[in-house]
Amino acid sequence: MADPDGVYIYHSQKPRFLAKVENNAFEVVDDVDAMIEYYKGNTNKVQGLFRAMEKWYVAYKIHKKNG
Repeated sequence: MADPDGVYIYHSQKPRFLAKVENNAFEVVDDVDAMIEYYKGNTNKVQGLFRAMEKWYVAYKIHKKNG
């Protein structure tokens, strides 16, 4: 990877993608299953997926910090 110190998350269920964490937001660096096509153009579903990922990531960071 071009940024070995960066934090990357691989979403392994369809739609699959690799995202880089940037200031508690996600930047998709590899859209394996073409999310927009996967959700048939429904951008609300894509936004919902990212909201769920953000909640998961916050919970992960809290757990990691307390663990």
